[in-house]
Amino acid sequence: MPRKIQILPESVAQAIAAGEVIERPASVVKELMENALDAGASKIAVELKAGGLQLIRVLDDGEGIDPEDVPVALQRYATSKIQRSEDLFAIHTLGFRGEALPSIAAVSQMTIKTRVPRSMSGTQLLCEGGKIRSTTEVGCPVGTEVEVKNLFYNIPVKRKFVKSIQTELRHSLNHFLRLSLAHPSVSFKFVHEGRILYEYLKTDSPRVRVEAILGREIYGHLQPIEFEEGETHLRGFASLPSFSKGNGDGIYLYVNRRFIKDRIIYKAILEAYRHVIPGGKFPVVILFVTLPPSAIDVNVHPTKAEVKFKDPDRIFRMVQGALSSALASPGSLKKREDVGDGMGQPPSLKEFPSLGSTKPYPIPLPLVGGDGEAVTVVREAWTPEWEVERKTPFRILGQVQATYILCEGAEGLILIDQHAAHERLLYEKYKKDHEIGSIPAEKLLIPIPMELSTEESFVLMSYLEEVESMGFEIDAIGERMVAIRTIPKLTEPFDPKGMVREFLEELSFVKREGKGREAIHRMLVSLACHSAIRANFVLRKEEMEGLVGALHSFHHSLTCPHGRPVFFVISPEELARQFKRKG
Repeated sequence: MPRKIQILPESVAQAIAAGEVIERPASVVKELMENALDAGASKIAVELKAGGLQLIRVLDDGEGIDPEDVPVALQRYATSKIQRSEDLFAIHTLGFRGEALPSIAAVSQMTIKTRVPRSMSGTQLLCEGGKIRSTTEVGCPVGTEVEVKNLFYNIPVKRKFVKSIQTELRHSLNHFLRLSLAHPSVSFKFVHEGRILYEYLKTDSPRVRVEAILGREIYGHLQPIEFEEGETHLRGFASLPSFSKGNGDGIYLYVNRRFIKDRIIYKAILEAYRHVIPGGKFPVVILFVTLPPSAIDVNVHPTKAEVKFKDPDRIFRMVQGALSSALASPGSLKKREDVGDGMGQPPSLKEFPSLGSTKPYPIPLPLVGGDGEAVTVVREAWTPEWEVERKTPFRILGQVQATYILCEGAEGLILIDQHAAHERLLYEKYKKDHEIGSIPAEKLLIPIPMELSTEESFVLMSYLEEVESMGFEIDAIGERMVAIRTIPKLTEPFDPKGMVREFLEELSFVKREGKGREAIHRMLVSLACHSAIRANFVLRKEEMEGLVGALHSFHHSLTCPHGRPVFFVISPEELARQFKRKG
């Protein structure tokens, strides 16, 4: 009877090991760039074709590899970084496991050219599917060039899971930017299909590199942070309360120059900002944590994307404390006043009419009824069409806290959130307008210039059509500079740059999963939200009647596009129960 348990063939074992380290082309880019940095490179160039599926080439001017070491480098667990188990707790390099090169070689056609400074010639190695085909002497500059062709060519099933060229290119760019942020003293270049997309010259100032990658506008909302406790150091940049994003993509965490994803530090950052920025918003934080290698375990994840702290509670307190102190400092508050609101968020409540104010909402409100027809809100001498065509069964009693409309109907008392209600009506209108390609827009007399971050520039150029379908017309006028020439025609004054940035955040979030329709939905929600009446706005009786009338055909279970309820009903039975009356 044959045995059930058998040792896997070497080729299968290599494929499994490679799959743990190499998930997609971006994994190759990350591993090769980290090897280049460990080799002491001062210049690193990354070149891709077809998003890395056809070609990945990484060149550096580091120390190179000795001829006798080149074949050994393709063997599993071959490394110059550690020799004993104790060395795992004294890691000072980005790579140390000896798995990157053999894992890449196992699933691609690889060529390595390398030369050490003391040698007049270099070494070229050709490898296919993990098998070394040839090793020859070759002329090449000092440093190393690794060329990876036809990734996953020998694992068709794995290749099927790879996304589109744009998606894979974006993942590679993310790793490129993360490493570029952490190493300003190194020059970086990113090339795709023969075109230089991004290039950063080496600098002595981390601030220069941060500004080059994130852009001057975002950089203007950052302030440096620095904290020291014993052998642990925190430094970096954190956004002021005046700036926030719709997702957490602006949070970059590094431990001993290694980019990581860590729930403890992430939670500490959000806790520091919990009472500083609106709920659902995220800060921009670039945080470098430096601590003794013995205080962390970097060998807990195949791709080294996670670490384990010896004292996680201490790290949490340090990060939260350092950020909270920076945000509460007088300098940050002063700068907040200087820079204003860069994300186009609603002004603070103190800028709206107070609860006792009788100042009405200053602009006529365009509404849309349940049948999709536009409804104009009443102004003093107007007769509302909806009042002629149909009568609302609700009797409006007034406004509560300048935010909720109180009505009486057959169902009892009905509270309507004015912002949520108007937002839902506008969303339905804009969705209908978008389907027929006619979202109202207006041309600006003077175009608005806008500087984008590297990530924003890439997303915009990739999905310009989606953004322009919202009523924007945007032209590139420089490497990362654009001009906004046309904006959607909304009733509520808004910040065009803030809305474009918000759109790019939405596209960045959903497009990584390839959900194009979801991206359109999120942008339509943003349009509706920016145009809808706000909370803490006093409405005239006619305006409340217009809003309630437009909601006439909607069921009470209706929610706003964000999922918040529009109606809240208190039944007569509930009222009787609260007042201890017999039914």
